[in-house]
Amino acid sequence: MLTLISLTADVTAYSTRILSAYVRNKGFNTRLIFLPDIEFESYSKAPSDAVPYDKNTMNQVIDLCKGSSLIGISLFTSDFPNAVYITGQLKKNLNIPIIWGGKHPSAKPEHSLLHADIVCVGEGEDALTELLGKIESGQDYSDTQNMWIKHNGTIIRNPHRPIIEDLDLIPFPDYNFENHYIWEKETSKIIQLTPEILKKYNIPERTTGKIQYLTLFSRGCPFSCTYCYSFKEMYKGQKYVRFRSTENMMQELEFIKKKLPYIQMICFVDDNIFTLPIEKIQEFCQSYKRRIGLPMLFTGHPKDFTEEKLSHFIDAGLIITCIGIQTGSKRTKKLYKRNVSDETILKAAQAINKFKNSLAAIYYDVIIDNPYETSEDFAETIRLLLKFPKPRHFKLFSLTFLPGTELYEKAKLDGILPDEEEYSGYRKNFLSFYYREKNYFSFIFPLLNQNVPNFLIKMLINKYVVFLLDRPLLNQLLFKTLVFFRELKGKIVMKR
Repeated sequence: MLTLISLTADVTAYSTRILSAYVRNKGFNTRLIFLPDIEFESYSKAPSDAVPYDKNTMNQVIDLCKGSSLIGISLFTSDFPNAVYITGQLKKNLNIPIIWGGKHPSAKPEHSLLHADIVCVGEGEDALTELLGKIESGQDYSDTQNMWIKHNGTIIRNPHRPIIEDLDLIPFPDYNFENHYIWEKETSKIIQLTPEILKKYNIPERTTGKIQYLTLFSRGCPFSCTYCYSFKEMYKGQKYVRFRSTENMMQELEFIKKKLPYIQMICFVDDNIFTLPIEKIQEFCQSYKRRIGLPMLFTGHPKDFTEEKLSHFIDAGLIITCIGIQTGSKRTKKLYKRNVSDETILKAAQAINKFKNSLAAIYYDVIIDNPYETSEDFAETIRLLLKFPKPRHFKLFSLTFLPGTELYEKAKLDGILPDEEEYSGYRKNFLSFYYREKNYFSFIFPLLNQNVPNFLIKMLINKYVVFLLDRPLLNQLLFKTLVFFRELKGKIVMKR
């Protein structure tokens, strides 16, 4: 029996369910435990001090894990403190090997082995299946490819196995609900998961309020942004960016519509579909419109957006699109390895804007809170954003130095990051408004979404005005004022 623990707030937990389905298809039993909705910003200073779950909750998790051959936890960097705590509690009470997998352990395998017994580095489907088979048959598993293993005080670093080339061979996510459990935060009880209970925990899409299903049409990324972790270097020489067939994608969505009939929207969380040639996009859109017919969301890179591609997606049901801008500063573009001109960015924004009457929302992602940026870099970004056609909405992300990224390594060398165990980025919510740096431009950027006239924002970013107003005490006051009005607006909306 393999027990998989999901820590993400998103209970669709795509990767965890895929792993479960893959292992089950190979003849093994699995158990899924979902522990959603953890507010990691409230943790104390060190990850080891975090107590995200009460004693009653942990006792239930421990009881459910009894009898397992292997316990697996898939995690992002933001899940690290929770994973540390849960792993520690399981180790105190059970003598069962614990494996970590996902982006963070793949980026920091040695550090992860301070807590876990085994770390899966890279794609996990075949590696996990082989490992589980060896454990359950009593074989030596120390030579399992993709696995880093603690053994007698040393670390065994096994080589990588080849990447999965044909994504159509991977089964659809596990939604059989057999041995699926979920934590109710309000009651501290872990209960059997059912489709009805799952509906309650499905996170609605923020703009439309529609119940969404998150999925992937591809794996890998063709870009090399320095702030983003990928397996590209790990699988150098292999076909890293891979797509599922249109037929396979449609079959999954038809399966989901039957399993979860309450789903109202499909969100494709990979960024690659706009990179496809127009013939493939036409094929996908025609099939989707005919067989699925639900509203959908796609994200992408400004290099790939064209009117022709957008027209097909709009006709098929696209209602929300997100495009990664990140910065308008030439200097920061080099830092991020975002080789895209302002002209290309604006051309993409203008193409999207032509379909504004058919779209519920157009989002542009922007990264702020970058310690490498100067006031002029921030101002350069704002000047670019002011050229975007309306309606527009900028999603502001705080820069997070994620382990395994080129920018993380640079920040360590430059002395920007502290000791590993004290690094608050492991708990940083890069989307949180309240977690942002209290500087002058953290006040200015939100004004872009408040219909403040362009001329006023231009005045506020004038270098002489910035020189006069960019003061620590004044920044704190401005931020508090913005927080007050933001919370007041929230209360008014709730009363309605």
